[in-house]
Amino acid sequence: MSRSSKRAAIALAAVLALLIPLAAGSGAVGKTTTTVVLGATATTPDPSCPELPCQAVGSVTGFQVSTSQSSLPFRVNRPGRVKSWTLTLAQPTNQQRSFFNGFFGTPPQARLAILRRIPGSDPPRYNLRSQSSVHVLTPYLGQTVRFSASLKVEKDDIVGLTIPTWAPAFAQDLTSKDSWRASREEGKCTNTTDVRQGQPQEKVGQRATYGCRYSTARLLYTATVVEE
Repeated sequence: MSRSSKRAAIALAAVLALLIPLAAGSGAVGKTTTTVVLGATATTPDPSCPELPCQAVGSVTGFQVSTSQSSLPFRVNRPGRVKSWTLTLAQPTNQQRSFFNGFFGTPPQARLAILRRIPGSDPPRYNLRSQSSVHVLTPYLGQTVRFSASLKVEKDDIVGLTIPTWAPAFAQDLTSKDSWRASREEGKCTNTTDVRQGQPQEKVGQRATYGCRYSTARLLYTATVVEE
């Protein structure tokens, strides 16, 4: 082989050495993600207020157990991260707001809670794994509002809603399949004093009993999870 032919062969080998890794890289499949909206349904019921009886939720952490369309709508199916969440809020009258402010405290507030059930607990107990920042709801009454978040979730976590004071994100008089569970002790579910003195679950690592289940009602929130 002549010297010029050898140089050409070496150059060709060098080009092929560069092309092979590039070809391998071009065939690699990128990481895919899936976005899931927990709690979303084909239609969203109207919040209870300002029609009578006007009801709101307060001093509690809760989550929807079932709707007319699904069971455990806020259970995480795959690991990922909550990127945003929504609340559908009523527009109570001034008189109704004054009542809730006096009963539960002011201003209306909410935050998201990531819960994990304690195995074997009955009534069920949940550990608070993480939570979002608190949002004041006064500017958003009468709207569906979206808040950003960045909360890691694992399979079988429950995305709940914490109401430190009160929030008119509540629908009532629905089907018997619509039910939600609250961070209250058994036997302290309906008495006015017990409800008023309830404690939302707001300390990360804290365990709480969710001994009250309410039917024909719905907490009006969703959570958008980007699965990883």
